[in-house]
Amino acid sequence: MTAETIIQKVREKLGSLNANDEQIVMKALKILQSGEATSDAISSEEAFISSNITPEEYEALPRPDRRRYQSEAEKRNHRWIERQFRNLGAKWIMVIDGQVIRHGATLKNFPDYAELLAICDDTGKYPFAFLSPRVFAIEESPAVWHNTNEPGDAYPALSIVLTKDRNRFETEADLDTGAVDCYASLESLAASGVVEIHQKDIEWNSHHLSEPFDYFAIPVWFELTDDHGISRRCKTTVICVENWQNRPFTAINPTRTFLLGRSVLLELRPRVDLDFEAHSTQVYYPVKAS
Repeated sequence: MTAETIIQKVREKLGSLNANDEQIVMKALKILQSGEATSDAISSEEAFISSNITPEEYEALPRPDRRRYQSEAEKRNHRWIERQFRNLGAKWIMVIDGQVIRHGATLKNFPDYAELLAICDDTGKYPFAFLSPRVFAIEESPAVWHNTNEPGDAYPALSIVLTKDRNRFETEADLDTGAVDCYASLESLAASGVVEIHQKDIEWNSHHLSEPFDYFAIPVWFELTDDHGISRRCKTTVICVENWQNRPFTAINPTRTFLLGRSVLLELRPRVDLDFEAHSTQVYYPVKAS
């Protein structure tokens, strides 16, 4: 609404205005407009402007609205969020009442469902959770082993196991050193019982290779056994992608069920030998000298 339109409405309400009255109204409008502009700038750059809802309200939302709860907050506060990632050196943050209540440099310590419920119970609010774009910085650099859509091309593969309680998920994972974290089929992990989606789980959407996808970030135990039968395991958070088969993660390898990044291998520290002629992988853990 223009200043002239507002003055005309004032005339309709109060009758005719003299020149001095109109100047006063114009000055007041300029002050208000200046204040609104300053307020918007502070909101978008210096303060978190989205409000948390209660856990009960979140639980009552349809699934698309749950993802929208996170994504709209991310859009409205993206500058503030980017600053938190930068200042904290964080890969993920949780926010309640405009304050970062949890954060981590890796996905390893991302809260599991029990911890999420505890946060909800303690605060009476459902947190916003944001993952850094670095989580999805996947180079997709094909090398060997699993055949891809490209002639003469394949991906290196490693046999891995994911566990939760007594449930196990075993698969041949595509090894991609261009990725940091782990990405998997939500449907496959849920069918094995390793991943269970709850009513109050955090849901997100994002993009990879310019295509959208919906996902959950679920902590699980990751186990890798070497060729001598020695096993090591660590806890990690897997990006569980919904409708995996029709998402960009399988574009180059339609049979892929799991994309294995560097983070867990850097933690477990195996020796991995890739035989490019035989298209085979050997894994072993170096024995420390006594």
